[in-house]
Amino acid sequence: MTYAGWHIDLLSFEGKDDKSVKLSFASGLTLIYGASNTGKSFALKALDFMLGGSEVLPNIDERRAYNRLAMEMTFRGNRKIRLERGLAGGAFTLLEDGRDALTLAPRHVAESANNLSNFLLREMGSQGKKISIDAAGTHSNLSFRDIARVVLTDELSIQSETSPVETGDRGASTRERSVLKYLLTGDDDSAITPSIKPKDFRTGRAAQVSILQGLIDQIDAELSNYPDPEGLEKQNENLDILLERIEAEMADVRASVRTLLDDKRQLTSEIGKAERRSVDIGLSLDSFEQLVDVYGSDIARLESIEEAGFLLGLDGKKACPVCGAPPGSQVHSHGLVDIESVRVAAEMEIQKIRQQRNELVQTVTDTEVEALRLADSVKSLRAELKEVEAQLEKATPDFDAQQRKLAEVMPIRDRVRYGLDIIERRASLEKQRSEIEDSRPPKRDAAVQFGLTTQVALEFADVVHEVLLAWGFPGQKRVTFDLATYDLIIDGKERRNNGKGVRAITHAAFKVALLMYCRERKLPHPGFLVLDTPLLTYRDPFKKVGDLLTPDEEELRNTDLKERFFEHLGHLGAHAQFTIFENVDPPAKIRDYAKVETFTNDPNNGRQGLL
Repeated sequence: MTYAGWHIDLLSFEGKDDKSVKLSFASGLTLIYGASNTGKSFALKALDFMLGGSEVLPNIDERRAYNRLAMEMTFRGNRKIRLERGLAGGAFTLLEDGRDALTLAPRHVAESANNLSNFLLREMGSQGKKISIDAAGTHSNLSFRDIARVVLTDELSIQSETSPVETGDRGASTRERSVLKYLLTGDDDSAITPSIKPKDFRTGRAAQVSILQGLIDQIDAELSNYPDPEGLEKQNENLDILLERIEAEMADVRASVRTLLDDKRQLTSEIGKAERRSVDIGLSLDSFEQLVDVYGSDIARLESIEEAGFLLGLDGKKACPVCGAPPGSQVHSHGLVDIESVRVAAEMEIQKIRQQRNELVQTVTDTEVEALRLADSVKSLRAELKEVEAQLEKATPDFDAQQRKLAEVMPIRDRVRYGLDIIERRASLEKQRSEIEDSRPPKRDAAVQFGLTTQVALEFADVVHEVLLAWGFPGQKRVTFDLATYDLIIDGKERRNNGKGVRAITHAAFKVALLMYCRERKLPHPGFLVLDTPLLTYRDPFKKVGDLLTPDEEELRNTDLKERFFEHLGHLGAHAQFTIFENVDPPAKIRDYAKVETFTNDPNNGRQGLL
């Protein structure tokens, strides 16, 4: 367990044929600066991915040329390592000079040494530590993913109203607070802690009662917007009944419409089949008519042959009936037997063709009957389709009306439920306040410390004060760490109640102070910090509709905080690594104390973007 002092040296996207693109980092302060949609947020997600993140990177067009991601890091003693991972996810490959390549599983398994989480925790001296995950003190194994959420902060998290160490998931709140306690104290939750002194207990109890009373007062102010709080339960019941009726009616209409749509689809399909068959029949009748003509032509030809053979066979001693030649002048190349054979064959072929023609006539008759039947069927089907479409048109306005009614009722129901929720919260807070007021110091041998002590909270708040002072944050910079929310109260105002720009910079101050606190006391911390858009208050208020600066953001914008922010981190860079992703213009002399990587979003001017 110690302050690790690591730094990330390089992030490399790699593909086939040695194709690669790299993003390097200084051991101190690195600013990655540029316009939106140039890959800054993607780079942060890539860092998280290489520190064990399970979420697959966005499948943007620019990354398709690459199939592998590598990250190079420096540990204590200038020890260099390289981690590789496929962009599709899965296991890591650990490479280190003088050692065989090692495969590390992506998921934390406490009993196994061959996973990324335990490898990194071992380097921090934090392997095997236990943290509480609920109010009962149930233990879970510390994972490096718990640490990664503290040292990597994306743009949404940095402006969130939740505590800088919380994700907003209520089910994970105790775990996230236990991680902060471990970082600030070096003590995990595997052992019983010493009991708190009676004086400290009374001081803490009074502070908790004061905080709870303040929350109750806030709820009372919200309840003043409800004319009849006592009637909310009955109103909620009535609204639930109304919503059930509306939803039932909508379900009936939806079922009816679905049936009609199925009918329409079936009728349309049957009409299409019938019409296609009608076209096929028309083409067949045309072909049959041509075939009848062919049969007639063949019969006429064969009858001529048959008649000629008959005449030639009557009497070979007479003048030729065709040319009038006398018997003596006639020359026969075929005998009478051959001529008779040809005549008989022609007669048989005539009978065969006549039989085929008769069969064709019957086929034509049957086909014409089918064509008439199909015409009647299409007419009937179209009538049915018209009726179904009329029913659909009639049903649609009913469904739209129910949707409008539902849209009107839902906001009312939600407001009523919110009122019931805050009434329930008030009762719960009052119960907590009463229990705390009636509580007594735990016995020395039975006290278990789940959260931070008042003393640690005060000491950490002092470091936050030092950071805000160094940055020139406006106001008195009186900082309190609120043990109820695990967040800051600055000059009497809860951090979450500021504009998002102020929330972003104070979130950054919290994380920087945490790193400084751990470094100065040799407490567990990787030694690097990545922040996305901490200087949000310097955004252009006219660039996005509805994104005007709040008064506290205006006050902050009119200070020299931006310059002092970068200078302070640059001077801290001798013992810690800071990587800042930003959209705002940096100070003019920042390259004197920081590495600056600019994404121009212009293919003809420097580096266009990450990939």
